[in-house]
Amino acid sequence: MKRLAPLVLSSILVGCGLSPDAAPRDIPNAEQKDLVEVVAGAAGAAGTGRIYLERTDETGRSLLSAVPRQFDQDPTSILRSLVTGPTEDEQKTGLRSAIPQGTKVISARYVANDLVKVDVSSRIFDATGDDLVAAIAQIVLTLAEIDGVERVVIVVDGQPQEWPRGDGSLTTDPLTEFDYPGRAASSQPPYPGIIVDPSTTS
Repeated sequence: MKRLAPLVLSSILVGCGLSPDAAPRDIPNAEQKDLVEVVAGAAGAAGTGRIYLERTDETGRSLLSAVPRQFDQDPTSILRSLVTGPTEDEQKTGLRSAIPQGTKVISARYVANDLVKVDVSSRIFDATGDDLVAAIAQIVLTLAEIDGVERVVIVVDGQPQEWPRGDGSLTTDPLTEFDYPGRAASSQPPYPGIIVDPSTTS
């Protein structure tokens, strides 16, 4: 009889689970998830997820690189990992963050199945020009690592803002990874060249 209890409990839990929605939908305020406040500059941790940090390539161009971190597929863990910036070992390899030290993530929540809204402190504006583009791209590309997240809204102290896309144009629309084409270094290895056997050519 005792052996049946776990099976019964498992069946009940499965029955109570939420099924995925067929299309994006707005989430009621009561169901939106507030995230803990975190501050840029704490220590990071290596693991299995990915955040985006900045590095300069051999041509002198700044690109975002995917860096492993340990977190679940939820915005709280991902944003906490992002704002902590690179570890000491990563800094030695040239990795850095364009997100200014002291930038606070005040809150973040799902407002639709594919949309996360993030509220950050005004310290984000300590970054200007291309650094601000890189900082916003870091947030957007990192959150896009979450399964199903395609759009990101970023406000400052609760107020909507215009944000730069990768081409420098400003928008108040939700941001996507496609707003920053070519900003991230490719994670794919170079395509192998085709080696031709001279003996097969005429």
